[in-house]
Amino acid sequence: MKIDMKDIFEFFELRIKSHITAVNYFAELLGYHFPEHDCNKIIEPIRTGYAYIFYQTYHKNFHPTAEHLALYKEAQDIHHSHTPHHIQYYKHVSEIPDIYLYEMVADWASANFEQKNIIKCTDTKSIEQWFQENMAQFDWAPNQLEIIKKSFDIIKKNTNAEYVKTIWQPLLEKSDL
Repeated sequence: MKIDMKDIFEFFELRIKSHITAVNYFAELLGYHFPEHDCNKIIEPIRTGYAYIFYQTYHKNFHPTAEHLALYKEAQDIHHSHTPHHIQYYKHVSEIPDIYLYEMVADWASANFEQKNIIKCTDTKSIEQWFQENMAQFDWAPNQLEIIKKSFDIIKKNTNAEYVKTIWQPLLEKSDL
């Protein structure tokens, strides 16, 4: 299926806007705001790599090629290693400043909400379960684990899921989900 790159990029920009808005919804529950979140995803080569993958996520008849998947892997590696709200930015997780822990948790919450409530992945675990399976093995400092746990609790207790769904609605209107 051939799709005009303009359409793929427009969809991706809408997806990034929804994600950043959701990240900041969760961040504000924690007392923070990150307007520059994921700003490097709109520049090359990161933009193209992520654009194909997110287009495919929301358009099941679009199938990325091996080249698209390779671009995504490259984009993800660059984004993660150059962005301080990802653990790959650091030599050791204990180096992560508290402010980026809060952004990290808000990012995880947005991605988790998107997978569970927007894309409706049936195997999506809670954010706490995801953390235990994917991140708990790192050597976090006790104060970092406390920030993460308290942040999860605040998000779980205070999230207005119906409101967060409205953040993603414009994206759903342009998808085939």
